[in-house]
Amino acid sequence: MHNDMGVIDLGSNTARLVIYQQDAQGLVYELDNIKRGLRLSSHLQDGRLDPAGWEKTMACMRQFRDILAAHQVSKVIGVATAAVRQAENGGELIKSIEAETGITMRVLSGEEEARYGYLAVMHTMNLSEGITVDIGGGSTELTYFADRKLQHCVSFPFGIVTLTRLFLHQDPPAPGEVTSLRDFLITQFQTCDWLRDKACPVIAIGGTARNLAKMHQRSTGYSLGSLHHYQLSADTVQNILAATLSLPLEERKQLPGLSKDRADVILSGLSVFDTLLTLSGGKELIVSNKGLRDGVLYEAVWGPALPPDATAVRKRSIEQFMQRYRIDKKHAEHVRDLALSLFDQLVDGGILPYSDAERDFLEAAALLHDAGRSINVYEVSEHTFYLLSNVLLWGYTHRQRLLIAMIASYKNNKLLLQQVATHADILSKSDKGTAEKLGMLVQLARSLDRTMMQQIKQVQLEIGEKETLLHCYGTKPSLIEYDLLEETVQKAAKAWKKPVRVFVHSSLTHS
Repeated sequence: MHNDMGVIDLGSNTARLVIYQQDAQGLVYELDNIKRGLRLSSHLQDGRLDPAGWEKTMACMRQFRDILAAHQVSKVIGVATAAVRQAENGGELIKSIEAETGITMRVLSGEEEARYGYLAVMHTMNLSEGITVDIGGGSTELTYFADRKLQHCVSFPFGIVTLTRLFLHQDPPAPGEVTSLRDFLITQFQTCDWLRDKACPVIAIGGTARNLAKMHQRSTGYSLGSLHHYQLSADTVQNILAATLSLPLEERKQLPGLSKDRADVILSGLSVFDTLLTLSGGKELIVSNKGLRDGVLYEAVWGPALPPDATAVRKRSIEQFMQRYRIDKKHAEHVRDLALSLFDQLVDGGILPYSDAERDFLEAAALLHDAGRSINVYEVSEHTFYLLSNVLLWGYTHRQRLLIAMIASYKNNKLLLQQVATHADILSKSDKGTAEKLGMLVQLARSLDRTMMQQIKQVQLEIGEKETLLHCYGTKPSLIEYDLLEETVQKAAKAWKKPVRVFVHSSLTHS
C-alpha cells in the first residue's frame, strides 16, 4: 500500500512541485520534480505583487494542479516564502490559489523557513555543528546548530534577486558596486553575534548552492555526479567569485554548470557565501541538495520531534535503499551479522586494528551488497557499485559513499583497481586497502549464506600462530555453502597472512 503526496514550494525565484511516495513502512521516495522560474521578487512593485507576477503564479499553480490530478495525488502541502510574505496582497494571492485550484498554501515566517532548511540538513547529513544558509530570490535564512540542536535562526529580507537589483548595475559589475554589496552584507550579518568566529562548516542550501557545486565540478572534472555533501574550501569559493565577477553576463551564461536563468543573479549569491565564510571563520562550504521542501516533508512524515542523530539518519537511508532495490532483508542482515562477527574476532585476534568508521562502513556495505541484483543477476558487483556510488545515501560524504560501494561490490583486485582509478580525485591512497580487507569480509559472509537461507548460524575464528581455523556452525554438515567456500577462503588466507582451514559443525553441538 502506497500513499502519494505533493509538496509545493512557492519561492521568490522559483516555484517547485515535488511528488513523493510513502510506502507501508513509512519510507519516502521522490517520484517527480517540476520547477518553474517565476522571479516573483522582481514583480514586487511598491510592496505589492504586480499583475504580471500574479498571473504567472496562477498559471503555474494551475499547471501544478493538473500534474497532481494526473498522478492522482490528493494530499498536498503548499508553502510560500519571502515574495508572498513581503507582498501586501500576498494573502489575496493565497486565497485566489485555493479558490481556483483547491491547493491550500501556507505563508511561512522567515524563522520557519530557516528551521525547515536546518531540518533538511539534520535528516540527511552527519554534521554535529554548522551554519546553514539558504539564499532565495527575496530572502536569506541563516541558522546555527551545535550538537545537532538548533541554537539560533534568522531571516534577512534580501535575496539574490533583490541584492542584484540594489547593488549590481553594470555588466560586469564595477569594483565599487561589489564593495558596496560586500559592505552591506557584512553590516547585516554582524547583527548576529552568534555568527562570528564559529570556525565550523557553512552548509549552503538552494539553487545558488547547487549551481556553485556544478560549476566547480565541471571545471575540475569531478568524477562523481552528486551534489549533496559536495565540499568546497573557503578559498575555492572566493576564487570562483573573483573569476565570475570579471565576466559579462553573456559569458557567464556559457559557464559549464551554471544555469542560464541564474547567470544574472549568481554573483549576489556567491558574495553571500564568501562573506559568510569570512565572518564566521568557516574553512569549508558544504552543499546540501536538500532544503526547505524536504524539511517540510520530513516534518509531515516523521513529526516535529527532535531531529535524528547521525546513526539514525544512516540507518533510515540504508533501510530506504534496501526497500527501493528489493534487497532480501533476512539475507542482508545475516550477512551483516556474520561480517561484523568476523571483523570483531579479527580485531580481538590482533589481525585487524579497530576503527569505528570502518565497522560502520562494513555494516552498511554488508546490508547493501545485493543492491545490484535488482538490475539483473549478471554483473551484480558492477551494478551494486554503480547504484551505491550514484544514488544518494544519507549521512555519508562522497568519499564514504564510494568506500561503501567498493566494499559492497568487492569481487577481485582488478575491479577494485578500476574503481579506485575512476575516482582518484576523491579517494585517498589508503582507501584501496580498506576496501579490500573489508570487502573480503563481505564476500566471505555472503558465501556463508549463498543460498540466502541462513543455514550457517554462526562462525568462530581460532587464530593461531601458524594458521587460522574457521569454525562454521550450520544446520547440517552437508551444505552447498561449504562446497563454495574454497575460493573465498583462499582470499581470506592471503589477507590474514596465514593459512585458513574450515571446520564444519552442527549448530546443535556448539556450546
